Amino acid sequence: MRVLVAGVEPGARGLPAEVTERIARADLLAGSRRHLALVPGFRGEILPFEDHRVTDVVARVAADPNLRAVLLASGDPGFFGAAALVLRRFPRDEVEIVPAISSMQLAFARAGEPWSDARFASLHGRPLENLAPLLGARRIGVFTDAENSPTRIASFLEDTGWDGYEMVVAEDLGLPTERVTRGPVSEFRDWTGSDLNVVLLLRNGVPARPLGPGIPDGAFSHDRGLITKREVRAVALGLLDLPEAGVLWDVGAGSGSVSVEACLLRSGLRVYAVEKTAEGVSHIRKNRRRFRAAGLVPVEGEAPGALKALPDPDRVFVGGSGGRLAAVLDVAWGRLRPGGVLLVAAVLLETQAETLAWTRARSLEPEITEVRASRSRPVAGRHRMVPENPVCLVRLEG
Repeated sequence: MRVLVAGVEPGARGLPAEVTERIARADLLAGSRRHLALVPGFRGEILPFEDHRVTDVVARVAADPNLRAVLLASGDPGFFGAAALVLRRFPRDEVEIVPAISSMQLAFARAGEPWSDARFASLHGRPLENLAPLLGARRIGVFTDAENSPTRIASFLEDTGWDGYEMVVAEDLGLPTERVTRGPVSEFRDWTGSDLNVVLLLRNGVPARPLGPGIPDGAFSHDRGLITKREVRAVALGLLDLPEAGVLWDVGAGSGSVSVEACLLRSGLRVYAVEKTAEGVSHIRKNRRRFRAAGLVPVEGEAPGALKALPDPDRVFVGGSGGRLAAVLDVAWGRLRPGGVLLVAAVLLETQAETLAWTRARSLEPEITEVRASRSRPVAGRHRMVPENPVCLVRLEG
């Protein structure tokens, strides 16, 4: 067996005999310094993870077919650990995995909570927004790091309206300094403690969210009727054919109503709501919290400049362009991922004409849908139908 990936239980003061014996026969030993300290006197090559990325360690081992290596990892290496990376580089018959108790398993035990129905996320070296698709689950276990700390997680939950969770922070598990703290999210905004921690989120009566599409306009925070109307939103979201996960740009997002509904329909989607006015961004933030749309990222700035720093999109919805439509379309179409969809909402005839001229200049064939809707209005004890402004939706598929 070329590679042993051995788990180290939280607070371990030693390693199992079988692991110690394998280390004695190995040529290379890698792990964090606190785990390497459990193996004094090793005479082979030692690679601390603080100085060498796990990917580099695996590459080093793969480059020498005669090298016998042991990688020490926290808890169960197959649970958000090094095992997956090792198994991608080596055949299964060359890898042995020896799990230990996971810090997550121990955290749930310390909290007195079952974990068979829990969902899990690792924010260790990963974006905080990776937590968004899990929100709404009854129990969530989160691996943290120094950047994505309990304080930052609490702030994210409050900002996105998910502060109804109860939060448990388990730090220094298995060590003399072990501490388990439990309470509402608000109590962790200014939390301080050990970077060696995991977070549990426990849902207690958090109400369900509307799913849409076509949430009533009045449910959103918006100004002077500047909102994509519910009928247009419903059709637009259908035409966008949203993927389960990926990136959506909502350009000229206004109040963020399209962004919010996209997040509600696809929890794995990262939605960037680009809006040039501070007032509009304020509405977007209010609506993100109101509807608990944790995957929504408000971006204050004017397109196309504000698009530069965003990840390449799978879908683009252009609801407004601030008079720079052609430039916005150039950037959006140029960065759209293969198989993506670009959708322009044209309220004005000039916007429709400019969009079609842009497509003709590039020999593109758009799909055009006009949305005409009427709503009932009371008149002298009776009702009549009042038409809304028609909106032309121009769709391009990459």
